[in-house]
Amino acid sequence: MTTEEREIAELQSNLEMLRKLFGWTAEQLGNRLGVTKQTILNLEHGKPVMSKIQYIAIRSVMEAEAMSREGEERENLLKVLSLVFNEDKTVTEEQREKALDAAKVISTATAAGAGTAATMSVLAGSLGALGIGAIAINPALVAAVGVGGWVAGMLSKTKQAEKKKQSKKGDKKYD
Repeated sequence: MTTEEREIAELQSNLEMLRKLFGWTAEQLGNRLGVTKQTILNLEHGKPVMSKIQYIAIRSVMEAEAMSREGEERENLLKVLSLVFNEDKTVTEEQREKALDAAKVISTATAAGAGTAATMSVLAGSLGALGIGAIAINPALVAAVGVGGWVAGMLSKTKQAEKKKQSKKGDKKYD
């Protein structure tokens, strides 16, 4: 499985938790993306497998929304997104799994109507107890690179993979 495929699978397997953590219904997320509630529910249940364009759209919406939040809520949402995409290499796989399990429990409480401030405090405590510290956030950098930087990276990887395929096809042509 390529890194790209792993990232897409991680988002799909954590989509319901993330949606609830953001405080959205399936319909609300669907509206943000221009798709139906049923499309979101289908993706959350793995049918069909998420496409690259769906991944890009969902990740962009979630990162932009996290950046629009303030304080502890912003920090925690960005931490969880970072964990989903396994971007913090200082976090062990065990810490990551435990943190995502805690986020799933907290997202259920958020969806059930628990206050955002309370659930974010619990999430911060859970992440802190697991030794997962704050993410250093430079708003100017995130605005300039963060939300778009990973898209550029993904597109660059795609171009490199396409070049390799074309190169291999060219080599076979002359064999």
